[in-house]
Amino acid sequence: MEERYTDNIEVGSSILPTPTMFRQLKIWSKDSNGSTQALQVVGFIVIFGLFVGAISVILNHFISPHIQPLTYQVALHPYRALALYIAFVAGASVVVPIPTLPVDLLFLSLLDPTSVMVARIAGGLAGSSVSYYLAYNYGPPLLRRWLSVKNFQFVEKHSQILSWQSFFVIAMIPIVNAELMAYVGGLGKIGYRKTIGTLLLANTYRVFFVYLVINYR
Repeated sequence: MEERYTDNIEVGSSILPTPTMFRQLKIWSKDSNGSTQALQVVGFIVIFGLFVGAISVILNHFISPHIQPLTYQVALHPYRALALYIAFVAGASVVVPIPTLPVDLLFLSLLDPTSVMVARIAGGLAGSSVSYYLAYNYGPPLLRRWLSVKNFQFVEKHSQILSWQSFFVIAMIPIVNAELMAYVGGLGKIGYRKTIGTLLLANTYRVFFVYLVINYR
């Protein structure tokens, strides 16, 4: 898939933070217009992410009681369970409000943590790839149909001015849904490899944090 845009970091290069990212943030702090635009982008994504998170909490209330009966099946058929786990995580990454935390906790507590974390990350990246493809190819026409002209222009404008550096910073914020960021990347000019590379780091540290909470609480 071709990238729409390549910034001053070469495609395929390291996705770790660079001085360019911090210089961009410094420029925003000096430029009132750029600072306002940056705050609008971050604020919109965070608020929408919190809305999605609230839906996940509500759904989690109904899903959690049905997780425990699966304990025996997970322990009895671990490889089959891991395959289903990857499929579930991929689907939940596309349908963002579906909560995965109860299932993550179940698998991390019953199976080999390394295998579970690899499966969790693989499923998340597979789902995020689908989300990116959907947003890249079908996002603008669908948003144009669903949103008012003013709201569509807002989303279109700010998705195009969102740089990879700011995308990276937003994706690393714990309260921002990492799966949601795949759609953001698909709508913008960041490109597939930088979007997925950033989400690889974001998903990895989130899963590792859940593992630490389970084992060292």
